[in-house]
Amino acid sequence: MTAALDVIQEEGLSGFTQPRVARRAGLRQSHLTYYFPTRADLLLAVADEAVRRRVEALRAAVSAEDPAAKVAGLVDVLLDPRQTRVLTALTQSADANPGVRRAFAALGAGIAPLGAELITSFGAEPTEASLALLQATSTGIAVLALATGAEAFRGPAEQALTQLLTGLRTEQDCT
Repeated sequence: MTAALDVIQEEGLSGFTQPRVARRAGLRQSHLTYYFPTRADLLLAVADEAVRRRVEALRAAVSAEDPAAKVAGLVDVLLDPRQTRVLTALTQSADANPGVRRAFAALGAGIAPLGAELITSFGAEPTEASLALLQATSTGIAVLALATGAEAFRGPAEQALTQLLTGLRTEQDCT
């Protein structure tokens, strides 16, 4: 799977072919097509692996005790261009490939409890709306960091997430 992820990361979805993945993995194409008969089969396996890796990275990132450390860990994951490149490339196929769409649904389901834990650590009650806001903000940060350069975006990303999470608590206190 690493070879397939590397091909998407480096060449995008248009460069994602079975011959390139096989070459990158040091396999004969017939070996690859034995396990993944079509490009769509391989793409689905890559989507599942990319989601698994992203959820695992996020789980590790928000495992810190201190809320500020949780945010810093989240920002580390969001600013890593490798996973973001793969996930953004996969979004191109999600509307045409129900399997990839299911993988993205699994991503949402996998990160929801982590988002709830993060929101709770800031003293707010996680709601469907607050989880959606956190996910949308995090996705936007990841995409902007990829487009503008990760390290230059670190400070604003941490500030935006901290403001968002603190604001959720303040908003709930006012109601």
